[in-house]
Amino acid sequence: MLTRLRCVWSLPVALWLTIGVLRLAYAPLATTLDPLLRADPLHGDAIVHHRMATRLVRTGEFQLEKGLMVAPAYIFLMGGVYALAGATPLAVRFVNALLGLLTLWGIWRLAYRLAGDRVATIALVLGAFHPHLLMITGWLYTENLALPLAVWSLYGLCYWQGLRGALSTGILLGLLALTRANFLPFSVIAAVWLAVRTRHWQPPAVLLLSAMLTIAPYVAFISTRHGAFIPIGLGGYVFLWANNPYADGGYDPRFLERTLTLGGETRPVRAWLDAPDPVARDRQALHLALQWIRENPTAWLQLVGRKIALTLSAFGLQNPENRALATALRILDFGYWLFLGLAGYGLWRLRVANRAAAGLFALFIGWVLLTIVLYAGGSRPLLPAQPLLAVGTAIAIADLRRILRTSRHQHTPRGRVKPVGDGENGNAATLCDDCCGCPDGDWLRPIAAGRDRRAFVC
Repeated sequence: MLTRLRCVWSLPVALWLTIGVLRLAYAPLATTLDPLLRADPLHGDAIVHHRMATRLVRTGEFQLEKGLMVAPAYIFLMGGVYALAGATPLAVRFVNALLGLLTLWGIWRLAYRLAGDRVATIALVLGAFHPHLLMITGWLYTENLALPLAVWSLYGLCYWQGLRGALSTGILLGLLALTRANFLPFSVIAAVWLAVRTRHWQPPAVLLLSAMLTIAPYVAFISTRHGAFIPIGLGGYVFLWANNPYADGGYDPRFLERTLTLGGETRPVRAWLDAPDPVARDRQALHLALQWIRENPTAWLQLVGRKIALTLSAFGLQNPENRALATALRILDFGYWLFLGLAGYGLWRLRVANRAAAGLFALFIGWVLLTIVLYAGGSRPLLPAQPLLAVGTAIAIADLRRILRTSRHQHTPRGRVKPVGDGENGNAATLCDDCCGCPDGDWLRPIAAGRDRRAFVC
């Protein structure tokens, strides 16, 4: 018995230690292992974030770049790291690794509460070695902070009960919005979901109030600075950046140097955006994007198709001349499609065991997909949903394993059959130890057994 307990505890501990060491070891090696970081250690938005955090530490000034679309939370986190360790991106990468471990812990907890320790272990392994969740550690991107906030917000919505749970979850949702402003509306969606689930008005009201109070200081600060109401950030500039005749499903870095034809008039993009202040320019950009969509609906639908295709590709829509590399990318895409398919099946199966959680996950993934359609596609915009996809894939693997074992044996439960539950109102549950080996009632499936009696089989 003692030996068995040691085995039960040693495997999870060894797995967590291995994952922790690998994550922390990847942080200093990211610029060597990641080909994009090898070419440029500060790539894409990381340049802007590094510049903003450095300025924040040296001058104490929080100055926005790229219009009004950068949320502040990750910048302040980087600034705090720079203040303690110097303006070195390596220190931030180590913090990213710790945030990644926090995300993995949330994935494990969520899967464990939903489907037991076996599914939780599978989800943990999938999340730990998911290329996108691993590679983001080396990038100084806001998703490093958004991922744990999103996972634990969803966990809180599912399992933190009462007004204190709603308060804590609301704070996490507010911090998530301060990290990625496009998740601010999801706080309202979460409050509506909680109201339907609890059938009381107090928890959703507390959740929404705590989320709004969390973002209120920054909203007041940025709105006062620019003399207009700004709900964390404005999306007009990035909306135009992603919806124009030059967009390929992502963002065109040279868009401001191009020309744009609207209403029969062709002008440089900078000439179209000639308002004197950033708030007015953002509104101009939003109107220009909407005008282009109205004038070119077919081109916009084709662009949406490219966004979806880019999102469904493991590492972007690439067509390299090297045939071996092209073949490798196709294989990776096939593996990614298999992962997405299993995730969809697992989340669909989840509705049997926990309809409320399945509905919440569908709302969250649906919101992420809506932002992809409106803005840009790719692996990065889908990243906030990847923890849920890992949980769904783990559920699918466990369920398919159960189906295969059941079809192989084709017999009724035998061996040691143990009751589960208190048997109230005639309800009973049984576990077949030697058939499916389901521990602690994992994936008990109800079958009809009379009007007032239910039996469960593995």
